[in-house]
Amino acid sequence: MSATIAVGLQDPEGAILMWTKLQVPKDLELNIEWDGLFLPLTRAPGHSGSGWARFENSDTILLVTEWKRTLDQRGFIASPSAQLYHEDLKSKGIVHVSSHETRSSRFIFFDPLMKSYLQLFWIYFTAPVTEAQLIQISKIKSIRGVAILKNFTNDLEKSRDYLHPIKMWANHIESVDGQEAQLLLWPHFWKSAELAEIRHAGKYVMSGDKRFGSGSRQERFCENLDKLEPMSWKEHFLSFRRIPDI
Repeated sequence: MSATIAVGLQDPEGAILMWTKLQVPKDLELNIEWDGLFLPLTRAPGHSGSGWARFENSDTILLVTEWKRTLDQRGFIASPSAQLYHEDLKSKGIVHVSSHETRSSRFIFFDPLMKSYLQLFWIYFTAPVTEAQLIQISKIKSIRGVAILKNFTNDLEKSRDYLHPIKMWANHIESVDGQEAQLLLWPHFWKSAELAEIRHAGKYVMSGDKRFGSGSRQERFCENLDKLEPMSWKEHFLSFRRIPDI
């Protein structure tokens, strides 16, 4: 029997990221008062940072929160502050859709998430994910490219991203359409939408209606992802706004 990925074995002292989808009324103004709704969260002991981004063409936002320790997040959930927080959201018609937990590494992941034009691949695999599948996944190359940053540098080695793309496995198994599923988040931390266009750079030529070559970075990545036969996957582009610690 093949080995499987370890899930749900969090270090209580380790940092985590919470990825929370919230459905927001279309007429709700996301202005400075919006930040006040999150005060019980941002003032909680162990809260390291939070930010939100709207999914494209959607009334759903993604709230990302980093906690210094798993224990801190668990403590907040059990606190009166958490109850107040959820009541405040509900009073504004904001509906909790889902929450997902991944491991984090303080001072490494959160800031790039907030700064980036984020290309986020949201991928579900049938659980449990085996060691053989993990090996296959590890062989897929992320979408990256060298850039000449106009008006800044002519250094061809200058990266287009704030951080190398990383694979972030959810800490818990989920149920998706009645099946056990394992979520993989695969963020690509582009410095801007313009610089992210390198993903469309191709290594092919067209002859009439036929294409010869290996396709663009984006196409090769997606083709390799499909070969893994995930349950489903989606691609999102997000620009986060950090919630100030008032």
